[in-house]
Amino acid sequence: MIRFNTSKEMGIFILSLALLFSPASAEPNHRIISVNGTVTEIIYTLKLENQLVAVDSTSYYPKQATSLPNVGYQRTLTTEGILNFKPTQIIGLESAGPPATIQNLKDAGIPLKLFPDEFKLETPTYRVLEIGKLFGKEKEADILAKNIKEQIQKLKINKTNIKVLFIYSRNPSSVFISGTGTAAHAMIELSGAKNAVNEFSEYKPLTSEALVKANPDIILMPEKSALGFGGEKAIWEINGMEFTRAGKEKNLILLDDLLLLGFGPRLPLALKTLNDKWKLIE
Repeated sequence: MIRFNTSKEMGIFILSLALLFSPASAEPNHRIISVNGTVTEIIYTLKLENQLVAVDSTSYYPKQATSLPNVGYQRTLTTEGILNFKPTQIIGLESAGPPATIQNLKDAGIPLKLFPDEFKLETPTYRVLEIGKLFGKEKEADILAKNIKEQIQKLKINKTNIKVLFIYSRNPSSVFISGTGTAAHAMIELSGAKNAVNEFSEYKPLTSEALVKANPDIILMPEKSALGFGGEKAIWEINGMEFTRAGKEKNLILLDDLLLLGFGPRLPLALKTLNDKWKLIE
């Protein structure tokens, strides 16, 4: 199994961004609730955290975000849980829900900014610039966006024929694999490898037949998902895994959920990390 120690690189990256910005001088004029981890990460990077009053359960980076009140998972929000904090701005992704809660919040007159669930190289800079405009941090957002863009332009992604199967699971009874049109598919392709399954879009339950047919070289999973599934031993015990190259060679890559799927400011780091590991296994 391969785990990535990206803490050093992350620290250098975040420190370099922090040095670009002067300390926040304006008094808080918003009561922001972020219902997405990547949005929360951008808010912290733009030094807007003093205006955050609550976050969702995917907001665990940076660590300070975990000390804020939590309104639950971004797709299972409750109207009362949000309104209790008297927000003046809610911000997240269009996948936030359920729809009834989102409609209730709109009816209550709470401003909402929900970004499209896009998985492109331009996605992080778009989100940064939009959040900067929303909260009067245009200059800082422009610096951050240019920094991200420059890092992406400097990336040297080597293409490979390595086949990667992305598995997502929170418990052993519910295991899914990623087809096209997902953040996982985009990350595999943008980092130079190939998705082992392209016959369908979105996610489908994993079957032993599909696993053997895909015959992946590598299994890719978010760390929290692997933990919920039961760890590495449980992964290799999936029916059919022993007939794949990944299973025979125990090629498993675990990466922080938000870094892997967030399409936030650390996207260049995530792509470089994956591409480096593809080359090692190839």
